Amino acid sequence: MAGQREPFTVAIIGGGIGGLFAALSVHHHCAALGISINVYEQTSEYKEIGVGVGIGINAVRLIHKLGLGEAANKIAGDRNGVWLAFRRSDNGAEIVTVPVNDRDTIKQLPILRSEFLDLLLDSIRGRNAATLHTKKKCTRLVDIVDKVRLEFADSTSATAHLVIGADGIHSSVRSQFAFDNPRYSGKIVYRGLVSIEDLQPWWHLSTYAVNWVGKDKHLLIFPISDNKLLNVVALVSVEESELGNFQESWVAVGNKEEVVSSFQEFEPHARMVLELMPERPSKWVVNEREPLEQWIYLNGKVALLGDSAHAMSPHQGES
Repeated sequence: MAGQREPFTVAIIGGGIGGLFAALSVHHHCAALGISINVYEQTSEYKEIGVGVGIGINAVRLIHKLGLGEAANKIAGDRNGVWLAFRRSDNGAEIVTVPVNDRDTIKQLPILRSEFLDLLLDSIRGRNAATLHTKKKCTRLVDIVDKVRLEFADSTSATAHLVIGADGIHSSVRSQFAFDNPRYSGKIVYRGLVSIEDLQPWWHLSTYAVNWVGKDKHLLIFPISDNKLLNVVALVSVEESELGNFQESWVAVGNKEEVVSSFQEFEPHARMVLELMPERPSKWVVNEREPLEQWIYLNGKVALLGDSAHAMSPHQGES
């Protein structure tokens, strides 16, 4: 129809948790305005790594605001009133136990990333909140007056009034405006999932949320998946010179023997948890980014989100 205004378009680069949550949020607040939302994921499917994440209370409030709180609570772990029990690595003695009120409806969520991503995907599809694209690796952004042109590796392109870069620590969107590289934090981390059923015969504490703290390393566990699974995070300080080719791969697969060996001085219960890890746990180089002076570019037409904006070491918390 002549004179009809073109709908405002939002392009979200990256189909991880941050990108999908951004899509739902924009739809929640702006659906009545007829805004069009497209999510561009560079891989062939929307999926997450099979590890846990702890979602802080501020982010949880937003989950509930979008009407996803009840569903998220059902797939979260139960810490039994303990945020974390900090224990000595050598003898397991208590350092401090931090309580948490996890009986409220709005509470911290220890959750399996893949299950939470599936919840977001189902919500987007059920609400018709966004168009989901795959195999779309953004390689370039071009400023074109009131819009931005997105160019992809498959030689296609699209335009949007607003571009949100949610494409992680190796963000192609960020690289258009900031010329830095991820830097090694001095740590590597092994991750894996363990069946809580396998711990129950010998587990000795009232909670599965524990952090054994040692010199230059710590072992963190917490329950996820409605207490069916235990998320295991074993973090070790390693000199950059010792990384070899592993530094370039950023994430790879390790083996259980090297994890157990790295924590051989830890107390028996900690080592027993590690013995239950998969034979080939994931192995990560923990990278960081220098803080940016701004996360908004092209006069407000491009914004960065999550690791693309402010990547940081695990357990410092972005939510």
